[in-house]
Amino acid sequence: MSHREDSHARVMSHLGRALSEAAGWCDWVRVDVEHRLGHVGDVGPVDDAEYGAALDAFGLIQEALDKVRRVGA
Repeated sequence: MSHREDSHARVMSHLGRALSEAAGWCDWVRVDVEHRLGHVGDVGPVDDAEYGAALDAFGLIQEALDKVRRVGA
């Protein structure tokens, strides 16, 4: 592999791990918000600002990963 390909693979790996961690973090934010609101159901508290912000952050990491994947090595 070239240096460029190696670097691209590392960035992809880091963003993949970040996405996985962000998914877990979103889950914990959801749980905390549900407890705070006294809401437990099939659909998470999508109207809550804190949960929405966590989902937005997750989406931004996903977008970055998708963009890096498209650019390629």
